[in-house]
Amino acid sequence: MKPIKVIRIIIDIIMYLLFILLMGQHLLAGAVHEYLGTGLFVCFFIHCVFNYRWYKGLFKGKYTLRRSIWTVVNLLLLISFVVCILSSFMISGVVFRNIRLAGMMMVGRKLHLVSTAWSFVLMSIHLGFHIRPPKQKMQKSCFYIITSAASVIGIYIFSVRKFYEELFLLTEFKWFDYDKSWIRYTLETICISLCFVMLAHAVMQAGNHWKEKRKDGKRV
Repeated sequence: MKPIKVIRIIIDIIMYLLFILLMGQHLLAGAVHEYLGTGLFVCFFIHCVFNYRWYKGLFKGKYTLRRSIWTVVNLLLLISFVVCILSSFMISGVVFRNIRLAGMMMVGRKLHLVSTAWSFVLMSIHLGFHIRPPKQKMQKSCFYIITSAASVIGIYIFSVRKFYEELFLLTEFKWFDYDKSWIRYTLETICISLCFVMLAHAVMQAGNHWKEKRKDGKRV
């Protein structure tokens, strides 16, 4: 594997883990949350730079259904991340306090709440488009058993946390369970993420299967 590819994978892993940690805002001191968030934004920028060819090719080539779905998800993820970054300038109390936009705290808090929720979901879907299960049969079976079980748990946690309220701005405050430990809360957040990861993965697998069936039909 080329060094640049290794670096890209490491950046992506760091970015995912940072996002998972940041979803537990109540478990982090204000300054820690903002510094980790800044680190996430830096990783996101580097990720975009590494994938500059994708942006260059947006207006080139034919748009199949698969490519259209990928493009819509990626552009929505980009928009939600940009809104997340801009809203950070509105509500920052440490990192960006000297350039914070005055009188925008309430608006910024709402924008940050909804943009963070959608960035989390879209990031998970984006990951689901790219994730590849192990090729070895036993490892592949274990992969699907573990991720499927975690996804079921994630659906339950999604409902308990009322995460949908954040997605559609049905609340002005993020719900936190202060009785849960940092480890438990983080694992539950990963389970929610896996719901969307595996949903996107299932869609892609179904698309690949349908594509193969079409090819076989044409051969006949």
